[in-house]
Amino acid sequence: MPGAAAFPGFAQPSAFPQHAAATGPALYRPHRLSLWHRQGPHRQDRRMSHIRAQTAAMQVHDQLRQEIVTAQLAPRSPLSEQELTARFGVSRTPIREALLKLAEEGLVDIYPQHGSFVSPIRLTDVYDAQFVRESLECSAISLAAEKIDAEQSRQLRAVLDRQSAFHKVEDNDRFFDADEEMHATLMAIAGHAQVWRQVQSAKAQMDRVRHLTVRRPLKRNAVLTEHQAIIDRVLNRDAPGAVEALRTHLRGVFQSVQVLVAENESYFATESDVTPPQRSRSGARR
Repeated sequence: MPGAAAFPGFAQPSAFPQHAAATGPALYRPHRLSLWHRQGPHRQDRRMSHIRAQTAAMQVHDQLRQEIVTAQLAPRSPLSEQELTARFGVSRTPIREALLKLAEEGLVDIYPQHGSFVSPIRLTDVYDAQFVRESLECSAISLAAEKIDAEQSRQLRAVLDRQSAFHKVEDNDRFFDADEEMHATLMAIAGHAQVWRQVQSAKAQMDRVRHLTVRRPLKRNAVLTEHQAIIDRVLNRDAPGAVEALRTHLRGVFQSVQVLVAENESYFATESDVTPPQRSRSGARR
């Protein structure tokens, strides 16, 4: 085999640091400055500005999402870029990015030349979210029933105890959070903790319904009973029973929706929602 000298432009071992003789010239890579260091101060500043804008957009998105899902922002409420810019102390770019992300999740309707508005609850979105939850969570809980250990059993019991305590003091927000924690814990026990993020993203409209129903003491009590049935079956390693209990629990949203539509009709989409809501001169919807 010809030596390195036979190939023009191929450096000899002596051209490399001392350790190159052991690794061979083909394996050696000279130290390179990172992209960050080679960009120069101006490009670094632009990169930092972009990162700050992305972070700001995420923070605005998360806050508005929470307010929409919990009904602090009512359906069809206008979302003025100017007002949001003043409220959050950021430029319009992160505000627009946040609104676009919320629109992708079905929580905001954007009408060109008219503005952005909190979307009404669309039943098709609720039913799609229920389908996603049932498909993913029922598969996961079967695995959870097979894998659960003593420490995980303790965690599940502790979550249910906290949720029961929040029910007694009528702390609806923390009751809802404990509900989320239980479902996330089951997903983690199954070995699919990251899948819960996909579930969370898909169920935004369903969560709007859940936040409305959780205000009812009888509904909270029913949720606790259903959660107890689910956990009992998981702890007993009864995978088929756990799947059936969870499926029954998740399908409860169908009955809840019927009641809510009758009592909170303004929260739900109608045929008139294909056109943008009208604003008064003050900017409020009329």
